[in-house]
Amino acid sequence: MSFYAPGWDYNRLLNATSADWMTLTDEQHSTMMTGLKEAGLFDGVVAEFERRDRGKEDAIEAAKPEEQRLAERELNAPYIDTLKRVFRFDTDWSEWGFVVFRAGLYGAQHEARWEEFRARWDLIFEQEFNAHRGYHPKSDRAMELFRFRWVEDQALDMAAPEEVSRRFDSMWQDLPRGFTTSTCLMVTPEVVDSILNSPLPSSAKQRERVRLPFVVAVSRSAHVPFPEEEEEDVFGADFKGHFHVAVESLLGTFYGIVALDIIDLPILVVGMTNERDVWCHPHRGGVRHYEEGEV
Repeated sequence: MSFYAPGWDYNRLLNATSADWMTLTDEQHSTMMTGLKEAGLFDGVVAEFERRDRGKEDAIEAAKPEEQRLAERELNAPYIDTLKRVFRFDTDWSEWGFVVFRAGLYGAQHEARWEEFRARWDLIFEQEFNAHRGYHPKSDRAMELFRFRWVEDQALDMAAPEEVSRRFDSMWQDLPRGFTTSTCLMVTPEVVDSILNSPLPSSAKQRERVRLPFVVAVSRSAHVPFPEEEEEDVFGADFKGHFHVAVESLLGTFYGIVALDIIDLPILVVGMTNERDVWCHPHRGGVRHYEEGEV
C-alpha cells in the first residue's frame, strides 16, 4: 500500500526494531499511522504489539524463582494486607466478611424477586473473585474464607436503620473477629432495585456507568442518640448513622476501614451531601453524588 515508507510493508512494521523506527521522518511515520487507520489495520497492529508485550512480561515473570514471584505479587495482591492486620493477634486467618440484614421483601409474593436479587448479588462478588483467583495463594485463601452472614427475620420487614443497628450491636460481642466491623449492611427494597437494575461492575469502569449497585451501611451505634446538649457542638452530630456504599467497594476498601475502625464514620462520609449519594472510596472524588431526576 502506498502509505508505507520506502522499504516498509506490513510484516516489517510488525517486526521493526527501535532503530528501524528512528529511520523514519515524522511525515513518514504520520502517513503510515493514518494509512493503517484508514485501511482498518491500526487496531490489529496495536493488539499484536500488546500481545507481544504481555508475552515478554509473562516470560520474565515465569523465569523468576517461585519465592521471589510470590513475594513481589503479595505487595499488590488483594485482601492480604487487610487480613494480616485484622487477624494480627490470631495464629491463623478465619472467616471474615459482613453481617447483612434483610430489611424488606418478606412474604411469598416477594420471594421470586428476592431470589433474583440474591443470585445477582452473588454474581457480583463471584466475578470480583474470578478476576483475582490464581494470582496469589494467600488471596485465594482469603476468598475461600469470605462470608456474608445473613440475618432474616419477618420482624425486620421495612425496619428502620436504628433497629438494624440495635440488632447488630446486641450480637456484636459474640461475633468472630472477622465480622466485628463498625458497620453492618442492610438490604432494603431500594437496594434490591439498585442491584437488579444497575450494570454489573464487571461490565465497565465505574466512571462509565450511570448507576452503581449499592447497599446501606449501618453504624453499630446508629441507635444511640447524641445527648441533646451536645448535638450542636460535637462534630458528627448530624451523621444519621447510615449511608449508601457501592457494592464493588465493599471488599477492596470499605471492609478494611470498618474492620480496623481506622476512620470515624462521620469523617468517612463528610463528602456526602444527599442521602442518595453513594460512597465509593475515601479519596478525592470518592462519592458518586445523586443528581436530581435520576431513576
